[in-house]
Amino acid sequence: MPITKSKYLYQLILTLMVFTVGEYAFAQAPTIAGTRSEESVRAAAKIMVIPYNKQNEDIRTILDDNPYIRTAVSKVKEAFDQRGWSTVDFVANLRAAQANAAFTTDRQSNFKSDLLTTSGADFYVQVDVQLTTDGTGTNTVLNLTAFETHTGASFSNKTGTSKFVSNDYEKLISKAFERIQEEFLNTLMVKTDEIREIGRATTVEFNLDENATIDFDSALASGEYLNELIEDWVATNAYKGRANLSGILDNKMLFDEVRIPLYDQDTNKPYNLNRFATEVIKYLRSKGVQATRNIHGQKMYVTIKQ
Repeated sequence: MPITKSKYLYQLILTLMVFTVGEYAFAQAPTIAGTRSEESVRAAAKIMVIPYNKQNEDIRTILDDNPYIRTAVSKVKEAFDQRGWSTVDFVANLRAAQANAAFTTDRQSNFKSDLLTTSGADFYVQVDVQLTTDGTGTNTVLNLTAFETHTGASFSNKTGTSKFVSNDYEKLISKAFERIQEEFLNTLMVKTDEIREIGRATTVEFNLDENATIDFDSALASGEYLNELIEDWVATNAYKGRANLSGILDNKMLFDEVRIPLYDQDTNKPYNLNRFATEVIKYLRSKGVQATRNIHGQKMYVTIKQ
């Protein structure tokens, strides 16, 4: 029997109503713009090349005291520039930091860490050069190690060597670098592309304050259980949904891996775990749950106070 136009419209409207009601009934936690992966194109990572310094060495004077290390840093930075990477100039940032009143003498022990944090670099490459001379010539050992600035995770490590009867440090360093340049840069590119693609790995832990009057199985005023509320929000707002709840105890919920983007997907500005923490605190408070947070590196701790 043929379907009349009016009957077809009636069925279409009914279908849309059922779909809308169903969608409303199973609504997820609200999403935050910063981690919404489809919002914008991810910006390229920034690299800063710095000299390696021992525990008793001042990173502020290494380049002045060791011209061959200055040459090595320059060579490596130049290689990144030639490949089209976005680089942050170490010397310029060093001078800016030394002129900044925030970098006071009582913070000398944290100078390197503060310098890296405020530089805007997503990754940094540490350059170490060792030169030894004997009767057969000068042996050069060039070691490069790439780290993720926020986590300190090592992504690429290569050692190049060269030996010539020469005191031309620039030539010796160039030869050592040539032997590892392609492999080092290619390895680092794979690692940085991976982070831009799937996000930076973090750990998120929810704890109950010892004086809290609710637990993770408590039903809130909205009718939702606290553990479900938290799990739903984290799963919804982790970058590309990449989050893993590893366990729930009486006083703790642990996500051993939650991915956050390298850049805010709404503004293209650097995104960090503090931004993520702020959003979850705001969401919990909107549900009548008071909470505070602490952040250590790429680990986030949320304490339920209510």
